Amino acid sequence: MEEKESEVIRTVREAVVKAVEKGEDIKEKICEITRDAVKEALEKAEVTREKVESVAKEAMKGAIEGARKAEVEAVEITKEATKGIIEGTKQAGVKAADLVEYAAEAALESAKEAGDKAVELVKGVVKGFLGAVKEVLEKK
Repeated sequence: MEEKESEVIRTVREAVVKAVEKGEDIKEKICEITRDAVKEALEKAEVTREKVESVAKEAMKGAIEGARKAEVEAVEITKEATKGIIEGTKQAGVKAADLVEYAAEAALESAKEAGDKAVELVKGVVKGFLGAVKEVLEKK
């Protein structure tokens, strides 16, 4: 039996391709695309660690597939896609810092598909984000 493609993967991939076709700056647009897809998916679901990880991975996979389909360098968009995934997770009401952290880590794991340079870019975003989370938690 063929596995059904995730709605998040399809939505992000198609939005990336459309944005490139319209001539939009995909590096700017990808953050918005992944943020909206992640937020919508998490608002419709019971938010668990597994769901957050799954949605984050699917959003990154869709971004990478869309970039490849539109013949755009996937490495270039992974950093902004990660920012969108983190932001969408927060906007969906996932306030627990540990769950947002799992979204960031899942995005990093999925970025490996785009290569080593992408992983380094995403690591920088995730490291900065996790540092900010730690600061917030220490202030409480």
